[in-house]
Amino acid sequence: MNIFLGNLANTVTTDDLRMAFSGFGTVINAVIIENPVTGERPGHAHVYLVPELAAHKAIAALNRVLLRGKPMAVRECIFRTKRDRRITRILWQDGERRLGSERRGDWRHGVVAGEHRALQSN
Repeated sequence: MNIFLGNLANTVTTDDLRMAFSGFGTVINAVIIENPVTGERPGHAHVYLVPELAAHKAIAALNRVLLRGKPMAVRECIFRTKRDRRITRILWQDGERRLGSERRGDWRHGVVAGEHRALQSN
């Protein structure tokens, strides 16, 4: 099972991850994600652990446990396709989305392109 780890310290190594998860089952692979351009780590990784029952036990036992001074966020990794991500975005509701012409206006004075509202002064 693929396990996602978040909120990792920059000093965490793959050996640290293998040692943390080896007590629950067989660690197939441990991968720490890095930015390919800058080499920086965004703070998450993946651990592939078998059998699946051991992976569920590891998720329950290691979630919010300190590793190198930071509590890990541990959960099952669920892959989604691009279409799934698009559908789950927050959609415009109740006609809140503005038309293109309404974006071009002087918002400081309440004047929108195509509309000329009288400014109320108090």
